[in-house]
Amino acid sequence: MLTAREYYRDPEVQERIAEYCGGSAQEPELCTAEYLVGYGEALIGTPAPEPYISTPKKGFHNILDDGLDIFRSLWDRVHTLGVLDVEYFNMDYPGTVYLDQVGVFRKIEPVYSAIMEVYSRYGIQPLVIMTGQGYHFSFQIQSGTKTDLMLEGLGRLIDSLEGKYRVNLSKRHRHVSLRHGRSFDGMGRVMEFIAHEVIKAAASVSPLPVMLTDVAVGRVKGGPREAISVDLSCFGDPIYMRDLRCAFSTHQKHKVQRHKVGDAIAEGTPIQVAIPRGKLALDECMAMRRHFRNCAEHAKNTYCFIPDFSVNFKKAIEDYKGSELHKFHRWFDSEKQDPWTVWDKTYRAFDMRILPPCVQHSLRVPNDNLLKPTNLQTLTRCLLALGWHPQHIAGLVRSKWEGNYGWGPDRWAHFDAGSRSSFYVRLFSGLMAAGVDKLLDHNCVSHLEKGFCWQPNCGYSLGMYHWNGKF
Repeated sequence: MLTAREYYRDPEVQERIAEYCGGSAQEPELCTAEYLVGYGEALIGTPAPEPYISTPKKGFHNILDDGLDIFRSLWDRVHTLGVLDVEYFNMDYPGTVYLDQVGVFRKIEPVYSAIMEVYSRYGIQPLVIMTGQGYHFSFQIQSGTKTDLMLEGLGRLIDSLEGKYRVNLSKRHRHVSLRHGRSFDGMGRVMEFIAHEVIKAAASVSPLPVMLTDVAVGRVKGGPREAISVDLSCFGDPIYMRDLRCAFSTHQKHKVQRHKVGDAIAEGTPIQVAIPRGKLALDECMAMRRHFRNCAEHAKNTYCFIPDFSVNFKKAIEDYKGSELHKFHRWFDSEKQDPWTVWDKTYRAFDMRILPPCVQHSLRVPNDNLLKPTNLQTLTRCLLALGWHPQHIAGLVRSKWEGNYGWGPDRWAHFDAGSRSSFYVRLFSGLMAAGVDKLLDHNCVSHLEKGFCWQPNCGYSLGMYHWNGKF
């Protein structure tokens, strides 16, 4: 039986991984990905808070020699990447996806089919990588093309993020072009539209709720709190902070995060491989992904360059521009947040008693309550109902994130509080504005079932905070 290190010595495996990075294993420094990341058991105990290393592309073979999971940067030198990260999550039994991988992926399968159907409307066939908990659907747009310029025209950069893009630091071994930053933001907006289409397409066929990000859900027919997450969060952070697990990389997350899945699953589940699905049936993928030798054989019969759809994607952009979501985004962008110099008189001074205790608690104790998507969604829903513009809801969240709540000195040095708060509030508001979020779970019974009710029988009713989606 091969080890991870032995598996990585296969030249076909190395070449497929390098292709996903935009180049060749013979000259990894010429790959179009900006940097690489290694992650895994071998790094446990290193000074870093998480067992990972970020390295220039010349470290390609070092990552493989150490048997680490290998990731490529979302930041690319000559492309703007479009990515959907789809994962199963279970709030009651996080290790279920490893314990019952066949059963879980069968639950994901209708959503997989819905995504492929939505992409097919635009003549797009993304490269699909089966990960440990779901799939990555990836394609790219050539920089400087008409399509990329369209994305750039859609994108907006908040002041704080623009400042970070202008300087070099950490993974920013060179500054991020503001034009590329806007293109990336524009891609995030169009992907938001595509995600809406996926949710609508999957609604009648998925056995589980399909959510944007892993917001908490109630129990489905008395079962566990489980759902499928269409995660767009990579578009809420600076492009230099996010990366993608490579095709044919190992997947040892469960070995590292045993505190989440339990010792039995961590020790009893083999290291898996993130294989491209291509034309493989689900059962074929399941049979292959835990066997290094079979995966290496599969690597001989495929290739893993992220496909370019610079022509076809223009139709998706045009559909987005004609959508209710785009109208909402234009309204969102029409307002400016209060400058930080007046936050003590505005965002930090408003009377929180007009909000239910569960929402008040997130604002009074934001670390780490206000980092949780479920609390951000509930805050957004309530303040929209009270007449707040979503830009000012984002400004309120940013004022808390940048306040003195024990975040640590480096919390927002590399990430960006302004762009992330704007992204999440825009995401949750857009679902309502486009009529995708019907607020069916915006009530106290559901909130209690999700595990986010702070004070039962408080005298408030979440159901009274109901925005009609008009703007």
